[in-house]
Amino acid sequence: MARRKLDLADTIRAALAKPEASPLAETLEPWDDEELTLADAEGLVRVLAEITDVKPLIDTVVYGETGTPLQTLAMLFQNESSDDATRLLRARGMTELVRLFDVAIAVPDCPADPILTICKMFAVYVSKPGLERVVRAVRRFPDEYMWEIVFGVYADEGHPLGTDLVDKLRDPLPTEFAAIAYLDLVNAVAREKRLATHPFDTEVGHKRLEAWLADSEPSNSSYAHSAAAALPFIESKARNSLAALAMDHANTGVQMEAAWASAYRGSTAGVTFLARVCEDPHYSIRAQQYLEELGHTDRVPASVLEPDFHALAQMCQWLSHPNEYGEPPIDITLYDTRELDWPPTNDRRRVWLFRYTYAGRNDDGTDEVGLGMVGSITFALFGETTVDTSAEDAYAIHCCWELDVNDDPRAPKKRSAKAGRKLLGI
Repeated sequence: MARRKLDLADTIRAALAKPEASPLAETLEPWDDEELTLADAEGLVRVLAEITDVKPLIDTVVYGETGTPLQTLAMLFQNESSDDATRLLRARGMTELVRLFDVAIAVPDCPADPILTICKMFAVYVSKPGLERVVRAVRRFPDEYMWEIVFGVYADEGHPLGTDLVDKLRDPLPTEFAAIAYLDLVNAVAREKRLATHPFDTEVGHKRLEAWLADSEPSNSSYAHSAAAALPFIESKARNSLAALAMDHANTGVQMEAAWASAYRGSTAGVTFLARVCEDPHYSIRAQQYLEELGHTDRVPASVLEPDFHALAQMCQWLSHPNEYGEPPIDITLYDTRELDWPPTNDRRRVWLFRYTYAGRNDDGTDEVGLGMVGSITFALFGETTVDTSAEDAYAIHCCWELDVNDDPRAPKKRSAKAGRKLLGI
């Protein structure tokens, strides 16, 4: 059935009436990535207003912890919407979500996911009534990783309710994972100079920061990183002892954050430290970004701007992203570099291939070794290019992949080295 013949409200009602036929999320697939019209928004609000018994919509026995109908309905609010649909959802849709939130959270065994999804919508739609509900949810479900996403919305530059949420949660401070997500929000708002005092600049807060900075467990280094980011906003006596802990941390990222904090407060030692880290390709890009934030781009060594080093640093930065390996490789070397006529960008450019190694990452405990490319879209085609792939074939496969990513009509139907070599003329 064509999308234009479907009525959102009727589709939801039918799915809720016969949940055994098909999960609501599957039923609403025609609206995935679709812009909501005013009619869609009006229908959604009407359906929400009709719901009086929320328990069937949060039944984890039937639906599991994730994918409950209430969560699915709330997620419709994050679809792209026409301007008039957005206005209606903000004016009337939020009223219904507030009501459903209150009913749902009163259920003793209410799952966290639908509640936190609604909280995200409160953040996106800048709902003032929703703010108190977010606070209630933080106290009720403190150990949920989705708080990173919810607080991340409030942390967006200039969010009208960011400082209000900070103030409503400052006493007592949140616990468990919500505490870290809250700290990241606080640091973001503090950097915008929108806070009179940092909520962690208290005796209780200092102890929390100290515990995170003293934690030597590598998997918890992101917590120490967040704690170090708070240092510029902590009173001097506590800041000095906490900064010493941060600079002694095994994680270079934590050390850089502490150096940034020191430089933010006017220390030349922090700037010198960051300038030195610029020369380490594993951390160079981030160190350069810190110096740029501090207004000290003049301290970036000229050597790190050389094309070969800069490409190496870019590859390390990409590999270190949380969506990839989450840390720099233990070893990385140049595999090949050359100039090519590059079809995806319709120009001639220099490209690089790097061979990288991660210790013990394979299922059998052996090192994982791969190839990554820099010069156009920095990327590693895991499994498609390996250290046994010739440089020419690796460039060819990347060329096919990039054309496909760009929806370029020249992209071959089947990605292959042969097809890519033909495009590259090699």
